[in-house]
This record gives sequence, C-alpha cells and structure tokens, in this order.
Amino acid sequence: MAKSPTGVIPEELMRPGQVGRVMTFLQTLPGDGDTKVEYLIGWARAVGVKINAAQRRAVRNSGTDR
Repeated sequence: MAKSPTGVIPEELMRPGQVGRVMTFLQTLPGDGDTKVEYLIGWARAVGVKINAAQRRAVRNSGTDR
C-alpha cells in the first residue's frame, strides 16, 4: 500500500509535470528506500501520473538502507 504524500512532499510539487523534482526531493529525504518509493507511488496516484521501474529504482537506491 502506498503511503500518503500529504505532509511529506511539498504542496508546490503536488501536480503533474513535477516527477523529476519529486524524485530529487525524495532522494535527498532521509529514510529507507522502500518508504521513499511508497511516497513516490502515493504522489503519482494523487496527481494522476504513471511512474516507471527505473524511476522507482532510482528513488529506492537513495535510501539509507542501500
């Protein structure tokens, strides 16, 4: 289940067309990779965009557990 990005991802990024900025934000956020991916998926669902495996992998690999 994806985590809600509300309160984590800044409001100005909560719209389509911001996937690169959201990924950068999540990559710099402290935390484990799986949690970061859950936020990315939650964001994508909230704004109505699709993300691919490479995007998920890039965010996951920035986790403190990697």
